[in-house]
Amino acid sequence: MGALRDVLPGRVYVDCSSCKRSGRYTVASLRERFGQDVSTLDVLRHLTASCRYQRAPGSPPARKYEHLCLAAITLPPPMRPDIPVPPGVPYTVEVWTETGSIEVRLAVIYPIDMARAAFEVACRLWPKHEVTLRDRCRIVERRERPEAPARAAPADPSP
Repeated sequence: MGALRDVLPGRVYVDCSSCKRSGRYTVASLRERFGQDVSTLDVLRHLTASCRYQRAPGSPPARKYEHLCLAAITLPPPMRPDIPVPPGVPYTVEVWTETGSIEVRLAVIYPIDMARAAFEVACRLWPKHEVTLRDRCRIVERRERPEAPARAAPADPSP
């Protein structure tokens, strides 16, 4: 667990299933009370010090029928970065098997110019496969599977 300075603003929940106690604290109030450099594990120990099932650090483990403090701290969730998504629907470049199923989905690309460039590269890299460029279920471009060269018929031996 990290330091309290690394925790994002929000609410911190402390719950103990052994003694059925719980508490809610704001990160700002915990920083004022304990300082920013204290670890979140030490904050949990300070907040649950009055639990009757709490054991001192370094004490022997609880025996089979002894109760144990099961306090847990729940921190605010980390912020997810907002990835800019271009408007519209992405194009997909796919390589197909002989049986008609998708073998590889190579790319999911937004601008059509880049999608066409990826399609051309895929056609060069998979010369013996069917390759499609699709917009959802609409096929924008398709390179059919090349025909297998016809084998020469064996010559009839002349008697």
